[in-house]
Amino acid sequence: MITAPATDARTGGPERRARAVLISVIGLHLVAETALTPFLPQLFERLYGIADPGATGLYLWICRVVGLAALPLWGLAARRWPLHRLVLAGLCGSAVIDLLLGLSPSFAAYTVLSGAVVATNSALLLAYPAFVAEHDRDPAGGERARLAGIVSIVVVFHLSVVAATAVGAGVLALPEPRWGISAFAVLDVVLAVLTYRVLVRRAPAPAPAGNAPRKGVRFLVLAQAALIAVAFDFSVNVARPFFTEFAGGLGGGPAGSAVLFFLPSVAALAVLPVVRRCHDLLGDRLLPVALAAGAAGLAWQALSPSVAGLAGGRLLFGAGLGLAQVAVELWAFRATGTAGPAFTAVETARSAALLAAPVAAAAAVSHHLALPLAVAAAVQLLATVLAARRPVVKEIPR
Repeated sequence: MITAPATDARTGGPERRARAVLISVIGLHLVAETALTPFLPQLFERLYGIADPGATGLYLWICRVVGLAALPLWGLAARRWPLHRLVLAGLCGSAVIDLLLGLSPSFAAYTVLSGAVVATNSALLLAYPAFVAEHDRDPAGGERARLAGIVSIVVVFHLSVVAATAVGAGVLALPEPRWGISAFAVLDVVLAVLTYRVLVRRAPAPAPAGNAPRKGVRFLVLAQAALIAVAFDFSVNVARPFFTEFAGGLGGGPAGSAVLFFLPSVAALAVLPVVRRCHDLLGDRLLPVALAAGAAGLAWQALSPSVAGLAGGRLLFGAGLGLAQVAVELWAFRATGTAGPAFTAVETARSAALLAAPVAAAAAVSHHLALPLAVAAAVQLLATVLAARRPVVKEIPR
């Protein structure tokens, strides 16, 4: 009775440090992935004298295809090596390539090296299941501990959106942006050292006991989680590319349109403190309820005749977004576990949705500016229907 608290005290410190390192890796992945994206046309013009928007489109397409191809390979590697070692390998590779990226002599070299760094950065996605696994090690355990970890990831996601914009603007404001690009290598090295010291050298956790479900059942669980996640990600992203133009048409103006664009993130952060209470109250129904709220908010925006109505739709969508982001991840990890391979399979499907969303948005907006929002509402409603079916089993064992 007396020795148990002492054991908790000895193990609590390392576990907290492990979580801090992994959430830092997740934050770095999110910032590094998006920091320069809004500023690529200006960056290419300054570094290489390229003003053609087609060059930016080609660059982004190459990077996304490389990421889509690399992620399953890291998932296969996770069958043989622990997640922490793969995250370390990704950080070390990214450190070298980020350093070289700032020294790229031409647009072609920059594109090739960017594809390489996307491939190595894909390994950092494995920090997500590793972070959730750290919460599963909590003596309290259970889905509440996992829920706390997922809420932390969602908070970091929204904060990283703001941080990435600030970092990208800061890099572009430097007299020599190349130094800012190469500076990412410093962060890679620092996190690689911490990952090795805190995670890789630690004794591996014992594998949880449990019998795996039949292959057919496992496939149904994964397919359900993947379809819900793909529909959710697609609906969120298809509404983004032309939103400011739509808001401007309602009289929002440049500044007002920018505020309206970020309003869902503010609303999402505002509802995160009540996620646990909502989950305790609704259980598995949290996901369809959140998705239905998001779909209603998107439809409200598409039908809104004024800026005030648009703001109301954005707030409702943001509230649904915050709850749904947590619930979608909770379902995904319940289906995939935290070992890695199944997680990367679902994430690969979600990456494909991110590739398809801008194309669908461009096709829809050619008919009407509000149509991408209507498409987003319809797809999120489809996700609501899919989520209304309870999981076949509670969780796939890790």
